[in-house]
Amino acid sequence: MVSFFCPNCFTKIPTKVAVCPRCGIDTESWKQKHTYFDQLIHSLKHPISEARMGCIISLGNQRNPKAAIPLAECALLYSIDVWQAMEIIRSLRKLPDSPEKETAFKMLLEHPGSVIREEAAADLTK
Repeated sequence: MVSFFCPNCFTKIPTKVAVCPRCGIDTESWKQKHTYFDQLIHSLKHPISEARMGCIISLGNQRNPKAAIPLAECALLYSIDVWQAMEIIRSLRKLPDSPEKETAFKMLLEHPGSVIREEAAADLTK
């Protein structure tokens, strides 16, 4: 069974609900006001890890350097999920070289997972 969530606050809502009962936003209006890229960035804070993972992969495939810092923030926010953080490293590697990408790898040097710190450090020395 497919679950639907408010695109703003991620509250689980029925399919046909137009206004979120928790945050009060019009779900369709919210989607129209935000680009797909912005929706992906926002969804890095989704409570379901599989939803975040889809966003991480999509952002890497888009190769937009503006995704770098939000991706690193996601890895740090959900630091217990090392698999997700490794996917973030892979997505960051797809991005073109930029100050944002370098900053993201520097941020990941503070990740509690040693493998993530090692991978970030390796990318900074290239």
